Amino acid sequence: MAKVKDLLKNKLTKKELELVPSAFDVVGSILIFSDFPKELIKKEKIVANAFLEQLRNIKTVCKKTGKYSGVYRTPKLKILAGEKTKETIHKENSISLKLDVEKVYFSTRSGNERLRISKQVKEGEDVLVMFSGCAPFPCVIAKNSEPNSIVGVEINPTAHKYALENIKLNKINNIFLINKDVNKCLPNLYQHIIGLKSAIYKNELYSRTKYNPLIVELHTFTKDYDKNFKLLKNTIKKLVKQGKYIYLHQPMDDKGLYISNYNIIHPIYNKMISLVDEFNISLILHINENKENPNKQNLVRNIISFKKYYPNIFFEHGAVPYPNKLNQIKEVILKSGLKNLCIDTCHLLHNYKPSELPKIIKEIKKLCNVYVHLADYKNNSHASPLNKNSYIKLEHVLPLIDKGIVEIISENEKIGKQMIESWNYLNNFNKTFDRILMPLPRSAEEFLELALTKSKKGTIIHFYDFLNEKDFNLAKEKVAKACKKLGKKFKVLELVKCGHFGPGVYRVSLDFEVL
Repeated sequence: MAKVKDLLKNKLTKKELELVPSAFDVVGSILIFSDFPKELIKKEKIVANAFLEQLRNIKTVCKKTGKYSGVYRTPKLKILAGEKTKETIHKENSISLKLDVEKVYFSTRSGNERLRISKQVKEGEDVLVMFSGCAPFPCVIAKNSEPNSIVGVEINPTAHKYALENIKLNKINNIFLINKDVNKCLPNLYQHIIGLKSAIYKNELYSRTKYNPLIVELHTFTKDYDKNFKLLKNTIKKLVKQGKYIYLHQPMDDKGLYISNYNIIHPIYNKMISLVDEFNISLILHINENKENPNKQNLVRNIISFKKYYPNIFFEHGAVPYPNKLNQIKEVILKSGLKNLCIDTCHLLHNYKPSELPKIIKEIKKLCNVYVHLADYKNNSHASPLNKNSYIKLEHVLPLIDKGIVEIISENEKIGKQMIESWNYLNNFNKTFDRILMPLPRSAEEFLELALTKSKKGTIIHFYDFLNEKDFNLAKEKVAKACKKLGKKFKVLELVKCGHFGPGVYRVSLDFEVL
């Protein structure tokens, strides 16, 4: 500050120099004055240029012209000096965050709090971040701890767009983001993290997308990479623009068989990779070879040929031949170092009882991220032959599923009636989490009951509030009221000051455990 004032002493009066603000926020390369003195308005550009000249990492200087407002809690900013942009990349806690400081709610002052939470997350936890913004909490947690999965829900479409970019920017693949109002998506969360499967052809695709699944898996044929490649590409482009998560499944030939002995230089797989490069979608590739005695060495070598694209590929085990048993699947994972596996529950039923599936899924999840092809006990028609004693009970496997699709072969694939019925049946089940974050201090109490419905015994909830120091007890009272209404008990773990807001007022987090 002293050097800034030295630059200004010949441009401002002594009284004006005393008013030069010493408090400001720096987001990436953008400096933001929260309270710029009215007395300096006529000299604001002079003051801004002094900061710009002195602080070499700053490219733009702004001031707030209005309070955080609207549903998205975003500020109004005016550029005073420097580059005419409000977009920047902010770095903290081993991550990079791209955002527009006027269109996305973001506080640099919560950086220490994000790191504090990440240090508490235990290995294998399922984490829910309500009001996830451009994904600062999800990204910091993913980079600084070892959760199993992180689900972020954000209503602001611009913040969501940046969040998707930030996942890619930080090379993270265990975060799943939903651009919806938490009130509308959390009650039927399984319908958001589990999607539908379709071919690219108009009638069949529409019969699925009219229900607005967030995940769409496209099963393809060899012709889709030849004469229909333009249609495939345009379909993916359209679905990505709609905000869908796209998983492109390995193609079948005209006889209904998957190509064996594949590798990255195979013409079809090379085209699939080109779609990953262009649209940042995910691929589902079978790791089986279509012969009775596959060459394990060639199989692993083929998988490794895709290593550069591991973050975008979920390799799927088959029913037969190798690898079709747990020890074989684990062997392939360890030898190839693959990061993601697609588990087909029906394929597992060729070697295991339905009751054994949860244990198998847990074992695989210890080694890599998992995406699941799920067939339930109501609709057991699948490419794999199942008998009436091989029904999968959703209540046994759903708690282990972070993302996937319902895979049912319907009587009429163009309509997909059985698949849709099974997908709708997911509404009968409730997804719960090990840890829930509620970083919306101004009105988080309105969502406490909703958060509690996603909790189970042992869930840790971080409830944020803005409170005067003499009123800190109100945070506990708000939690107690919500818990009482839902018949739940809780234990306060800690109340943490995580930001100074004004005279005697703090941003606090009440950390509590559901009993």
